[in-house]
Amino acid sequence: MNTNRKTRFTGLLIAVLMTVAVNGAILFKFNSVAQEGFASNSQDATVVTLETVNVVAHRS
Repeated sequence: MNTNRKTRFTGLLIAVLMTVAVNGAILFKFNSVAQEGFASNSQDATVVTLETVNVVAHRS
């Protein structure tokens, strides 16, 4: 390869910035859709508690 360090570093920096921008946009959109769905939902939140499960096994 005939590229110097500055060019490779610039390419790496651009790739990292693009990755952060895309992931940030996806997370922002996901959060806004989730908030919309929660706000338009008229049902109350439900908390479910499961009973304790005891496992009995034979030891050899």
